[in-house]
Amino acid sequence: MKRYFTLPSWIMLLQKLGKEKQKILSPRTLQSASGLSRAATLKAIQRLSRRGYLVKLYKKTYANKNSLPSLEEVAMFYGKPCYISFESALEDRGIISQAPQVLTCATTRKMKNLKTPLGEIIFHHLHPRLFNNFENDQGILRATAEKALLDYLYINLKNKKYVPSLDEFNLDQLDDKKIKKLAKYFPRSVRDSLTS
Repeated sequence: MKRYFTLPSWIMLLQKLGKEKQKILSPRTLQSASGLSRAATLKAIQRLSRRGYLVKLYKKTYANKNSLPSLEEVAMFYGKPCYISFESALEDRGIISQAPQVLTCATTRKMKNLKTPLGEIIFHHLHPRLFNNFENDQGILRATAEKALLDYLYINLKNKKYVPSLDEFNLDQLDDKKIKKLAKYFPRSVRDSLTS
């Protein structure tokens, strides 16, 4: 193992990792890449964080400042398995016009929400039988428009939150047959809200 790694060496290493699309880094990744001991790597991480070369996302996980991940990439890494749904997917698909202030994701795990310097991610737990109908866009999983609508209605009804009238949504581009097919897997309250 190397005994010493200078700041310019670290900067070159982070640039190399950035070019390799390694945007989210752990101490283990940095230890392996540098060849340093664990203790030396942890000290280096503290220095690199203080100087702004690494951005702490959450416990023992950092963003490479040379190739910052998007909030969506952080969600996919932290929340695996998860997909973007609810308000975030509805806005992205043009169903609602108001952009949410947080990124909303569906997961089969019981997870804590995550606040990072890049933004906040809210995770809603879904039963595995409801974890479907999403598309993969270069590693970012996003609900179809129809599934995002059903997920949104389901989670708001489940949490007894206000559910706006569907008149407030731009539903023209949705496939009614697909909605009916998917709605069969949701509770009756969700199906009833589609017709009210």
